Amino acid sequence: MKRLIQVSILGLASLSGLAFAANTSVHKPVNTCSGTYPSYWQDIAPKFNGMWQGQDISNAPTGAYSGPVFKLSDDYPRQPVDDKANQPWRAAKFDAMFDPATSQDKKAQLAKEYAWLVYNYALSGNVNQPAQTDFDVCENPVRPWYHIAFQTYDPLSGREFIHGLTREAPVTFSIKSGTGTAATTMWAVAIYNSTAAYTLGKVWQKDGTAKVPTANIHFDEGSVIAKPLFNTATLDQLPVLANMPRWNANISDPSFCATPDNATMAEQSQLCPRNYAKWNDVKLMQFDISIADSRAKATGWVYGTFVADGRRKASVKDQWQRVSLLGLMWGNDTPPPGQLAYNYPKDPRKNGFKEEVIFWDVVDELNSFGGTGTVQRMGHLGSNHRLNGPADNANSSCISCHGTASVPDSTFTTPPLLAQFSGMTKQSVALVNGLKTQGLDRSGAVATENNGVTFSEMDAIYFANVMASTAFNMTTPSGKNVMGEGIPAYPNTAQKAWISLDYSLQLSMSLKQWMQWQADQAAQTPAQNRKFVKALRRAQ
Repeated sequence: MKRLIQVSILGLASLSGLAFAANTSVHKPVNTCSGTYPSYWQDIAPKFNGMWQGQDISNAPTGAYSGPVFKLSDDYPRQPVDDKANQPWRAAKFDAMFDPATSQDKKAQLAKEYAWLVYNYALSGNVNQPAQTDFDVCENPVRPWYHIAFQTYDPLSGREFIHGLTREAPVTFSIKSGTGTAATTMWAVAIYNSTAAYTLGKVWQKDGTAKVPTANIHFDEGSVIAKPLFNTATLDQLPVLANMPRWNANISDPSFCATPDNATMAEQSQLCPRNYAKWNDVKLMQFDISIADSRAKATGWVYGTFVADGRRKASVKDQWQRVSLLGLMWGNDTPPPGQLAYNYPKDPRKNGFKEEVIFWDVVDELNSFGGTGTVQRMGHLGSNHRLNGPADNANSSCISCHGTASVPDSTFTTPPLLAQFSGMTKQSVALVNGLKTQGLDRSGAVATENNGVTFSEMDAIYFANVMASTAFNMTTPSGKNVMGEGIPAYPNTAQKAWISLDYSLQLSMSLKQWMQWQADQAAQTPAQNRKFVKALRRAQ
């Protein structure tokens, strides 16, 4: 039985128009860009220059530059904000989407409508505005949007000065041309609605300091986070990026330049410079949405991913509407005890998931541009085809990665986004026939059980449904801490569990940068000796 509700380009455009009509009440815009925090790495404002002393400056506008300059929207609300009147996806009609008994066809129909309503809510007032760069959110005429502070201390990932993009994951795609693979980099910028920004304001203070959480934080119902992700591939490599929004950005080497682990921040600035004239433009590949929704009973969050569909939707007038919904998820379809994530549930393409919807026609379109490297095609999805976009890791899922979001401990350590980014037993492993402790993950990498932790135990950790504002559990059922005893090591030694940041990996990574800046200041570390302790992996 055909399980997906197909929506034509014309139908999507009609749905999008209805969503805009419901969410575009114009108000007098208030400038939300206060200048309290640095807007970009190497921000030239005098009060921020201590953060980049001794570095080669390649991420600041010059007198010869006449384009846009990014400003951080950081005047966060100091009182709770509920925008329910402008959030039609909160209507009772969508309750059925979260009911496991709802048919796959009905669930797909509701998921598509829900996701497009959120997508257009995020676009409203942020694109196609006269005399305003797309996603310049300082003075949105419909509703305020905000950025997260302090993604500006890491020389390799820090915001670039034109659009506020941060460098994210390196992604190698299987392609049909040239050598058969394309080494690319993702660059992204996230925005938070007022409801979500109120929670950010509990951490980032009006005086330009941070209040590091000592207890689990919580994003209120109706919080929305939207994140366009841009890729450095050429159109010859990935034709699906044709006709998509493209930005000239001040990026580093498109193939993801790396520096030695012991390099100082000054050396990193020399070895990985930015350049808006030398490199190709970046193109919209993926657009992620996340919504705090209490109807997601096991997690409290809904995650969605739209992907570039520039060839099939070339005739759509608005370039920001040339995307298609890859999927929507609100849980991990957690394997039962002792079972493995790579083959649970059984045949999701045929039988569907209980806690997510995947749109397989979009998967097939993405994969049609790939070569023979199956898991490196754009439509690789996550473990056993759980939702993950082209920019994301094939061994995880949106929910499983973001559930790890935690306050860094005293050594700037946080739970790895997935087990593959550590020396632990890997997740999403298929056993070698006849063996119980050896296998391969989806990339084909060899995996063994380490430190007495089984593959099923690691899958149970990473594919558990973590409730919003709940500590991420890094222990096995027997109580073994898979990261090692004494971790986390918070200043309060009585705090034995990870402090939850409620699915916000960006908040976790920005706090890591803030804490390192504070440590360098306290130690009076000379500029030429400063080193940034890298995260195990950039956030997706």
